[in-house]
Amino acid sequence: MPTEVVASQVAPATGQLTAETGLPPRRRGRPPGAKTRLLREGCGELGRHHFAFLRALLDGVDLERAWRLYLSFTGGPSDRRHFAGRLRLVVGAIERAGATRDCKAELAVALPALRALPDFAVARTKRGAGKAGHIDPEGVQRPAPSPPPSPSLEEWRSQYCGAAGIDEDFYTEAEWLELYGEEFGAEAARGQFGAGKAGHFAALPSPALAATTHARLVEESPIAATSRLSGAQRKAVVEALATLERVISREASLEDEAGFWLGSGIPRDLAKVGVKSLGDLVNFINIYGFRWHRRVPRMGVVRARRLLDWLTPIAEAGGRPFKESARRPETDLALLRRRDLAGRGVTNAEPFALVPIVDGALPDALSGRQGAFRSHEANVWGAETDVQAISQWLSRYQGQTRRDYTRIAERFYLWCIHVRRKALSSLQEPDLQAYQAFLVGPPADWVQERKVRREDASWRPFRGPLGRNSQRHEFTVLGSMFSAMHEKGYLRANAMANLGRTLGLLKPSIDVRRSLSERQWAFAMEVLHEKPDSPERRRLQLLLELGSTTGLRLSELATTRLRGFRRELVDGEEAWLLDVIGKGGKLRTVMVFDEIKTRLEQHHKDMDAAGLGFDARVARVQAPNSLPITAAGERMSATSQGLDDGIAVGAGQALQDALRSEHQEAWRPLVGILKRPPPRRDLDRLGVPFIDHQQPSQADRYGALERSAIYKVLRRFFRDVAVAAAARDGAPGSADFLNASTHWLRHTFANSAVKQMQPQVLQSLLGHSDLRVTSVYVKADAADLVRGMRAMQRAANPPTSDVPRRSVATVVTPPK
Repeated sequence: MPTEVVASQVAPATGQLTAETGLPPRRRGRPPGAKTRLLREGCGELGRHHFAFLRALLDGVDLERAWRLYLSFTGGPSDRRHFAGRLRLVVGAIERAGATRDCKAELAVALPALRALPDFAVARTKRGAGKAGHIDPEGVQRPAPSPPPSPSLEEWRSQYCGAAGIDEDFYTEAEWLELYGEEFGAEAARGQFGAGKAGHFAALPSPALAATTHARLVEESPIAATSRLSGAQRKAVVEALATLERVISREASLEDEAGFWLGSGIPRDLAKVGVKSLGDLVNFINIYGFRWHRRVPRMGVVRARRLLDWLTPIAEAGGRPFKESARRPETDLALLRRRDLAGRGVTNAEPFALVPIVDGALPDALSGRQGAFRSHEANVWGAETDVQAISQWLSRYQGQTRRDYTRIAERFYLWCIHVRRKALSSLQEPDLQAYQAFLVGPPADWVQERKVRREDASWRPFRGPLGRNSQRHEFTVLGSMFSAMHEKGYLRANAMANLGRTLGLLKPSIDVRRSLSERQWAFAMEVLHEKPDSPERRRLQLLLELGSTTGLRLSELATTRLRGFRRELVDGEEAWLLDVIGKGGKLRTVMVFDEIKTRLEQHHKDMDAAGLGFDARVARVQAPNSLPITAAGERMSATSQGLDDGIAVGAGQALQDALRSEHQEAWRPLVGILKRPPPRRDLDRLGVPFIDHQQPSQADRYGALERSAIYKVLRRFFRDVAVAAAARDGAPGSADFLNASTHWLRHTFANSAVKQMQPQVLQSLLGHSDLRVTSVYVKADAADLVRGMRAMQRAANPPTSDVPRRSVATVVTPPK
């Protein structure tokens, strides 16, 4: 049996000596300097940046500036005590490494000058201040001074970390207290129990040990580092450092572990995302681009930039330079691309386009000229290849719809050519089933880790596997494309016809339960009214009530203008009606309650008070995507071109001003901005980014709030409601609030309105093209089911009967 080892046999009690060695026992925890052991052990971590740091100090550069220039990428606190500690560590490492490499002559020249640096001397003085028998830098034995008051734990810990070059989390709180007790006594340690924690008060700092005071004095009264060296002496020191640099330093390589060069917990944080070596870090940055640091714990923008600057020459020397997308944000690259296209005379270029495959480079079997299901007769598109047919189909659409459909058609066409090795016009139903399996698990070389520009070399057709809803959308779009090709005579047969049922991708009905009940709505309004009265809160209430009483979609909230309002007399009472252009450019009318119209007017007063709204420098006007292709859109687009062309020649200035004012008032949005957006980023002629304060920053000529901003405002509010619901007893569940969005308001309106009006009226209010879509709200809900069952139970059990009867036949057992 194995011998059981008793812990006391291995670790002697505190204060005892070990029997074999006669040495004091090892202190609990990590030994001091464990984090910097590589630098202490020799030349392994000494690089050229360390010697550049020392040369800067010899040239009179301030310690903090020198550290930021040459050593800040290694991490650590931005504290002068830490900088001084690093200085001593570097000098000590050079001394040890030089001694092992037979550089005693160079060390004899360089070390005295380095140790005479003001920051080095101050650090040594602080490290032993207040200790009896301490030897000062001149080596003079001084009498022991009277012991000063003990510093606080926090003050002493900061000083200790600065002197040793370690972080405050190097030891646990208990270990820090133990070390503090060894330094100042058990009584002082007991008085510091919990110091630095919330609710505790630390002792007053000792002026004698306040290292920040020394650092402040050094900053206010800088001493020239080379004031004690003549020109010849300084030249000798620099030459000695150059010799030491050639002998004991080396360049970093991509095969080195990150912990060999970086400190202060950076290697540990990088390891959490799978980065172990410098080469791994270069690959990681190239994959995730300019914002790579957001994926690494405790990695901020400043530290990431310093690391990138240090790694750049190392990556280039290793043959793996950083991509442009890793060095510049996507906004800058987009501006450069736009400028490049403008220089070529190309304007309004689509960011998405089909892969530029030349039809002549493909054999006829792949281009579609000899497709198995190609019609031998002429088609109305005049298309001869699959790419031409796809382009003709896409020309029907514009805006976001066209970009979405182009993306889907492009990757489907790429799959046909490169994976299935078939022309699109030759596909059969088994091929489409294989494409569904491909969507579930696309190969790694078809997937990009992050969103990149279309022209980027790392662009791939997919961002990951597609879920059921995304697959359904994919095949819906492709089904529309195949149907158009069949309808226009390009294909003789449609392989996509009725394929949804075969693939199990039938479109689900609308989930009308994605709405707020009366109890949930009341709680949301309670949370809303708890917020302080402000223009933002009034706008939020306007959004909530507009969405829940009119059923407007998100795009309609963002694009509808005040010109759609009109006042009409209905059954002897006036009412506000609003014309809305919805999906497909269809014009419909909704009613707006008087109190909501009043809130709308107050919102516009808030915009006026903030000086926001119409900006003549902005040309863009948010409008429905379908405007140019519908009659209603043509009328709206024609009006939005401006009044200058419509004002009669010779009209007086007063009339012109009045007409312009009416035009601007009519085109004001339902929901507008309340803060001026930040200035836009631009590039100068050399490609250097700058903030352009001259260009207008708002996205809409009349100050409309963008769709994404409306969505975020409502999502943020519902998240606040979910937090409040989770913290209060008796409140509704928080899960629904976390999922709620703008479309929940539309469902809330429909579920409430269906109980008060005919389905045909509700269809008109919601803008549905088919009554069957509206009928999903007419289905009996759970409450109606329960009421119906209870009524049936009462009919089966009259109240006159004392014995309840069941609605089914009951077997009566005779008594025994």
